[in-house]
Amino acid sequence: MKRSARREIRLRKMSVEQARLLLESELNQAFLAGEEQVSVIHGVGEGHIKALVEQVVGECGFARLHQRDAQFYNPGVSLVDLFPPERGALRQYLRSR
Repeated sequence: MKRSARREIRLRKMSVEQARLLLESELNQAFLAGEEQVSVIHGVGEGHIKALVEQVVGECGFARLHQRDAQFYNPGVSLVDLFPPERGALRQYLRSR
């Protein structure tokens, strides 16, 4: 079985407002698509976008920041674990909308 590539959400060089809109939209899309993990590329800079990622993920009821091995850590990328509902429940929800 071929494994699909992990979704990347690229926020580098965006304003905090632009990054928030894109991040929220992409996290919701990934959740509804049943994905279990996404990479958020925010860069290192002054840390404003990384702090935004931590805030938005903390507010999501279906996501959390992934704890990684320090040896392979990239400070410009955050991994986010998603907890999508089971497929049958998701299909039923989408049909009811």
